[in-house]
Amino acid sequence: MRNGFVCAATKGAKASILLAGLAWPASAAQALDNPGGTAAPVVAPSTRGTGGTAYAAVSPKPRTVKKPVGRKPAPRHTPKPPVLKPPAPKPAPAPSGVPSPAQTAALGAFFPVRGPHSFGDAANRFGAGRVGHIHQGQDVLASEGLSVVAPLAGTIITIDNQAGGAGWYVAEQTTDGLAFFYAHCQAGSVAVSPEQSVRAGQQLCRVGQTGDATGPHLHFEVWVGGWRTAGGYPIDPLPYLEAWTR
Repeated sequence: MRNGFVCAATKGAKASILLAGLAWPASAAQALDNPGGTAAPVVAPSTRGTGGTAYAAVSPKPRTVKKPVGRKPAPRHTPKPPVLKPPAPKPAPAPSGVPSPAQTAALGAFFPVRGPHSFGDAANRFGAGRVGHIHQGQDVLASEGLSVVAPLAGTIITIDNQAGGAGWYVAEQTTDGLAFFYAHCQAGSVAVSPEQSVRAGQQLCRVGQTGDATGPHLHFEVWVGGWRTAGGYPIDPLPYLEAWTR
């Protein structure tokens, strides 16, 4: 006996270890004798018997290994196909027999607005998109009240007022095969009448902003084959206007 402990062991046989009146199973003693073997199982108290507390072997609970939680894969994004806009119509060239911009300039054509002006931006160009149609002319931005004159000699086809569109306008058929259209004239400024012959440089009206206009300007169109007639169609006026600038 040493310090109140009693030890007993039987080599090669089952043994019990008594510790202060407590009984340990022989298997525990074997584990102590064989430290390199299987570890002793965990023991738990049992209420069986009256000679003290007995410890019964309890198998260890299996260890639960949590799976690593990774990031959820990002949802695959399928790009929408681009919306393709129809190409803007290309300006139709002047057919043979119709004077070119350079030829009309050589004939002494006048620029239709007598005073400082500009051509605006892409929205003012021939072929620009409009609600339900395309822009059939070229806008000449200028101060209200400047004179609008006939570039070439011809005959006045019609004069009218379109409140929701061109406002006060004048249409002319020239003696050289082209037809001109002048829109947004200042109210009360029209100085010609239908079927009247006009010379190059003669005043027709003044720059205004009548009809559907956001500012003073001349909407100018050039037609081949007649203005709004069967077979007639508009062409880009800008080459003509640039040839007439002086």
